[in-house]
Amino acid sequence: MTKRLPGFVFLVIFLALVVNTLSFAQSHFDFTPSIAVSETYDDNIYLDPDHETSDYITTVTPRISLALVKQYTRVELAYAPSFVWYQDEDDNNTTRHTATLTFGQQLGNHLRFDLTDTFYRSEEPIEETEGIVGVRHTRRSYKRNSGEASLSYQFGPDNHFSLGYRQSYLENDDPDVDDGREQSPFADVIFWINEANGIELGYEYTKADFWRERGEAGDDYTGNSASITYLHRFGPHITISLGYTYTDRDFDGDTEDYKIHEGNFGYEQSFSPNLSLSLGIGYFVQDNDVSDNEKGYSYDLSVTRRIGEYTSMVVGGAGGWNEAYLEAERRGFSKYWSGNARIERQILEPLSLYFGGSYRKDKDDTGRTWRTTRGNVGLRYSFLRWFSAGLEYAYAKRDDDVNTDDYTNNRVMFTVSASKLIRW
Repeated sequence: MTKRLPGFVFLVIFLALVVNTLSFAQSHFDFTPSIAVSETYDDNIYLDPDHETSDYITTVTPRISLALVKQYTRVELAYAPSFVWYQDEDDNNTTRHTATLTFGQQLGNHLRFDLTDTFYRSEEPIEETEGIVGVRHTRRSYKRNSGEASLSYQFGPDNHFSLGYRQSYLENDDPDVDDGREQSPFADVIFWINEANGIELGYEYTKADFWRERGEAGDDYTGNSASITYLHRFGPHITISLGYTYTDRDFDGDTEDYKIHEGNFGYEQSFSPNLSLSLGIGYFVQDNDVSDNEKGYSYDLSVTRRIGEYTSMVVGGAGGWNEAYLEAERRGFSKYWSGNARIERQILEPLSLYFGGSYRKDKDDTGRTWRTTRGNVGLRYSFLRWFSAGLEYAYAKRDDDVNTDDYTNNRVMFTVSASKLIRW
């Protein structure tokens, strides 16, 4: 069974253009053409645990970005094809595509409409999409499209009500990997009873469908998620929260249905313009229809610090439960623990250094465990106003109970780019 890419992205572009052709008073355009050329050495392009294949990969990426800014409207469009050549494994030669759209329209004093959409096509086995941790062991191309539309109404200084729809679509050239679509209408409201006390309510319905060209795809499912959170502000810089979230999944086939109950406590504080803290801790129970229940703790931590004028740092981590259905690896429900850090330092006015790393441990309902370690370090140098060059080393390693899913990967990439902002 095959399905076309949803028309959501095209609807988004159409609506954005129609609205913004009505008037151009008090507006300006930002047009930014750019190009990047990179050379990458990859010592394990198929992420094979035993028989690594290395290659040199050349990439040329022209990019155009157009933004229209008006008093009550902002539209940003960007598109970048990447022409990719492999020195030895030239059967993998391809063209990647990345396109993004952001549209915001103030419809009145209190009503606002927002649209976002992202599309990309790639053959890279490690996806860069946030929250996607599954990997591939081939260089077959895949397409991913994600979008969201929302209508929000402000009925007080900090009170908001929103209705929206989000979708995510995945299509793989590999016939043995699931294609799929997740669709989720949602609603949420934040209401402050007074300056110090507020309530946040949220609801989301999810419908997920899966298919593949060869073999049997994973089970479709529907689900609900509802949450209630009490908010309390200790002045303008400190906010605490206490909440409960209910989630359920109802599968069409033999996959076991389950419900998740989670309570959480949150703390946010802005110590200064250069230091902020966000902390969340909680406890969850997965109530399975047949098998024994799963339970565990959850956490979310982020510390952002700017040291002086030239150094910035982010340290954090997250853990709890996770779902992976619309990925190359369908792992379903799992528990995880993770930590990460990133530091960037401007050494000279045109030269900056950055490095970061992350560690994550996952465990699924069968007891299978896998550990993923990633890190990178790089230099960026700006010159002649519109030009820049970068050198980066990246490391990735997975240690899995299933040995065939282990891998170690080292990459070195050198990039030269040029861009120029044109405004009228």
